[in-house]
Amino acid sequence: MNKLLNANLSRLFKSRVFLVCAGFMAVYAVVACLFCSYYGIGVSVDVLLLSAYGLGGMITVAGIVMAALCSMFIGTEFSDGTIRNKLVVGHGRIQIYLANFITCAIAGIVLNLVYGILICAIGIPMFGGFQLEAGTLICIILDGLLIMVSYAAMFNLLAMLLANKTTASVISLIGVVVVMCLCAYLILRLSEPQITDLYNLVDGEYVMTRGLNPYYIEGSKRTISQFVIDLLPSGQSLQLSGLSAPYFWPLSLYSLGVVLAANTVGILAFRKKDLK
Repeated sequence: MNKLLNANLSRLFKSRVFLVCAGFMAVYAVVACLFCSYYGIGVSVDVLLLSAYGLGGMITVAGIVMAALCSMFIGTEFSDGTIRNKLVVGHGRIQIYLANFITCAIAGIVLNLVYGILICAIGIPMFGGFQLEAGTLICIILDGLLIMVSYAAMFNLLAMLLANKTTASVISLIGVVVVMCLCAYLILRLSEPQITDLYNLVDGEYVMTRGLNPYYIEGSKRTISQFVIDLLPSGQSLQLSGLSAPYFWPLSLYSLGVVLAANTVGILAFRKKDLK
């Protein structure tokens, strides 16, 4: 396992796709700070830091970057015949699978650190220090790191089973966009107030009254919707970026569950996969 990890990490930090992703996160951090400063947008460093996961609470930046990185990096191993060579020299399939997952997870954490370090280095002098309580901030940072790990688990699963760089990239990117839109829609629906202004046409004029919001979700539908948002990495990302989660500490447990489930399914399927 150590040899596989060393080889993977050596290739990762030299790969163009990783360098491009790291460069993108660095530019994203700088632009976010300069944009807010130039237009006089009053934000805290906390908000800028959490923008690594979602832009405006709508676009899961981390998910899109991880989808591209994992699918391209793992897909290259199949196209170059590296996976087959690892099997030939005696490495087990479980070792290969887990080594690739750990490599993708490390890549995600490094990208997170690149963004966070630049935000702190540039943002703190511009906008001042953190405003969130230390305990809350630590919990959110831990959630963010585990989100990157859960993304790595899911996209590694797709890349290892699809075994084609192009196919894995397309499906991963489409999948993360679809899930992102679903989670954004659910978050929007859950934010609807229970009581709202209602307008009725009476004698040719609109009359405003207060009443139950027809778009308000309640009961089991609300519970299921919140569960879906909390479970999926994209939902967690959007909640972190918008600080909209009811509670932040359960998100880490959901992420660990996703990692365990994705790796279990992936290992079982990869053991039976016919590598041509």
